[in-house]
Amino acid sequence: MYQKNLVQFLKNKFCSPYKVGGKQVTRNVYAEKCDVARATLTRITNGDGYDVPISTIYKLCTFEDITVKDFFTEFSKWLKSREDV
Repeated sequence: MYQKNLVQFLKNKFCSPYKVGGKQVTRNVYAEKCDVARATLTRITNGDGYDVPISTIYKLCTFEDITVKDFFTEFSKWLKSREDV
């Protein structure tokens, strides 16, 4: 269940919609800019409980200019809010 929640959080945070410089872009453009394979972004977008490598999370965070620590802090808060429902 943890993996599925992580994928959902990644999808909401980075892939829904894809944005570069505040402008909506295609998955292909986003993949190229953040150096993450398009197929990986597809797995995240499909939300199939994909086992996301930490290297992918690192690349997304680096591209989006947030620390991995802040990402996981935000994820923990998001996960807690879902448990409270």
